[in-house]
Amino acid sequence: MIDRIRLLALLLAVPLIGFGAAEGIRARLNSGLRSVIQRENPDLTGSELAHITVDLLCQEFSSELPELCGMNNNLNLLSRVSIGAGAVGLLLLLLIHIAGRVARNNRTLLVFLFTPGLYLTALVLIGLIILHAAIAIVTLFYISVVFPELPYPRIILALSVGALIGVIAMIRGLFSTIRKARTFVIGKSLRREHAPDLWMLVEEAAQRLGSLKPDHIVVGLDPNFFVTEADVASLSGSLKGRTLYCSLPLCRILSVEELTSVIGHELGHFKGQDTKFSRYFYPIYAGTVSALATLHATQQGFSSIPMLPAIAVLSYFLESFSIAERRLSRERELEADRVGASLTSPRALASALVKLHAFIGLWEGWEGIIAALMRQGIALENISQGYADLVLQNARPEALQGIAKGRLAHPTDSHPPLAVRLQSLQIGLDDVANDALAVRPPQAAITLIPDAEKLEEEISQVYCLLLARRLGISGGKG
Repeated sequence: MIDRIRLLALLLAVPLIGFGAAEGIRARLNSGLRSVIQRENPDLTGSELAHITVDLLCQEFSSELPELCGMNNNLNLLSRVSIGAGAVGLLLLLLIHIAGRVARNNRTLLVFLFTPGLYLTALVLIGLIILHAAIAIVTLFYISVVFPELPYPRIILALSVGALIGVIAMIRGLFSTIRKARTFVIGKSLRREHAPDLWMLVEEAAQRLGSLKPDHIVVGLDPNFFVTEADVASLSGSLKGRTLYCSLPLCRILSVEELTSVIGHELGHFKGQDTKFSRYFYPIYAGTVSALATLHATQQGFSSIPMLPAIAVLSYFLESFSIAERRLSRERELEADRVGASLTSPRALASALVKLHAFIGLWEGWEGIIAALMRQGIALENISQGYADLVLQNARPEALQGIAKGRLAHPTDSHPPLAVRLQSLQIGLDDVANDALAVRPPQAAITLIPDAEKLEEEISQVYCLLLARRLGISGGKG
């Protein structure tokens, strides 16, 4: 949760200081003016003196007092600009709050408001930060006029240069946060001629569902299935458009029927209303969340100060829309489950989901085993096959305990807990327990990919190299 007090402080601190300084200096000028007039006119009462101000004096004698009246006019302008900057900041927060609220129950509004709202927020923030820098410089300048004994010229020069550098850095940093998500997978793109059966299954599923077809099918070692319109960096290069990712290790433990239901679920995100959500909302949402997290982590020292209000407001923007995202994400995932089940059966999808929830967690431990072997100079030839063997060793009823509250990871979306998904399918965990523990199905999904072992071994080599580089492991032998 964003600290609302801190957020308000970051947006209002400079305007309040500017307004306070302007009014304080004007009060000092009025006090000095009244002292002079009182010395010359000792008979004036206090109430009469109170009505005498520099504003009133300049209405009649501005041409005769150009320096005083010019300074007074500038201080009035500083007050108004400070009030305006504060009001714009508050209005921006109010509009973000309203947009987030109205988008909570309407997927179309969420898609319509999020990206334009994000760019508008960035533009307003740039204007506000420039205003804040100007307010700070002008405020310091007029304080130096009132207290000339302090070394303000150097401070003003340093602040001006710092503000200019800060604004430029902020503009670059701000728009770098608004970007499409980019996903990296250790996998290869399969062309139709290389895996005709898999492509036929996917395209027939898309035709039956009335969904858009993927432009690419990527297979790799990551234990996941997903479709995305985010850019995908793979061993076959950068892929744009709709990409379907299939996990080779998981294809070894899923049956063809289970894989079909999983693919149906994924293609459900490119069907009907969900297409716009998958195309226009999630890639930008996930990319901005990731970039903002990186910006948070890299902002250190004095140079980061100009970015603090922008980071805080953008974080508030994402938080306001994340409530709508979580609520609508649950609905769209459950709808995609129903779509996937319609291709095969609720039981097939349920058993696939239980398998994934029960055994995906083994991947982290498997990676640790691979690293330990590599430190001994041993590199596995087929990581995918090794993972399937590890799953087989753990395919016992205890593996299904406590998984109902788990959620599956996804590079851009979020999923409801397993219990919610099974309830929506009207299937109990016990109903598919035996199916889920059958991790060596007679017709495994891996059979849809010709020369799967050769492909797994090629990707395993790259995986080991990347893991060794990440962990600082040298050497290794097959």
